[in-house]
Amino acid sequence: MSRTERGVSPVVATVLLVAIVLVLATTVSGYLFDAADRYTEPQEARAFGETSVVLGPEHRSWNGWNSAGGETRGDIDRIRIAYTHGPVFEGDDIGSVLVRWRGDDGKGGQLRFVNPNRFSDDTDQQYHDGEVGEFCTGDFGAGEQLTIRMVHNRWQTDGETGRDDVGVRYVESNWNDIAASDGPFFRTNGRYPVEYDGDRPMEAGDTVEIRFYGPEDELPIAEIETTAKVSEGSPREVDGDEFDCE
Repeated sequence: MSRTERGVSPVVATVLLVAIVLVLATTVSGYLFDAADRYTEPQEARAFGETSVVLGPEHRSWNGWNSAGGETRGDIDRIRIAYTHGPVFEGDDIGSVLVRWRGDDGKGGQLRFVNPNRFSDDTDQQYHDGEVGEFCTGDFGAGEQLTIRMVHNRWQTDGETGRDDVGVRYVESNWNDIAASDGPFFRTNGRYPVEYDGDRPMEAGDTVEIRFYGPEDELPIAEIETTAKVSEGSPREVDGDEFDCE
């Protein structure tokens, strides 16, 4: 190798090294900026007070709810959640509310209220002729109470959702509803087509989880756990007109 060639080699090596460093710096910088774009500030913590799951404190005013006969029993299970601290729950930002339960015997189930914004006025009901109709969402904040009502058919033999036809389960109903202290949170004017899956409706002693999911039903926003208990006393009759969007 000539003296001239030996003098050029270090220069070429230095140029290559600088180029590699610049490429790596650009790659790392791009990754950091991309990661920063994906990063979101943690949300303010949410806190809940007393939460109760009461089985059968109410029954539908429809006269077929107890078509199996016998004593007056409630066919509406009710969940009440006191929200004590945290950001406002915006109904339009909640994809669904999931209620899941399981007993010591390993049996249980789940019920999902999907956001009514996924429906349209002409969305068909699952078991009945007709549409879901008008629907609405709301919001609730700290200091308010959320009430979830879920209708089952344990004592219903008549109608399109009689237990002999569809099995003992939670069913679509005008009385299915999620309401805040001062108005609806998830509501439809027609029968709310809830998504039920499981062995049976809730029973006393079941461990119950209530979860709020984001828009895609993937990220849990909040979760509460409690134990189901049976209502004491005679159930109150509830008129379905109480649950209109107006």
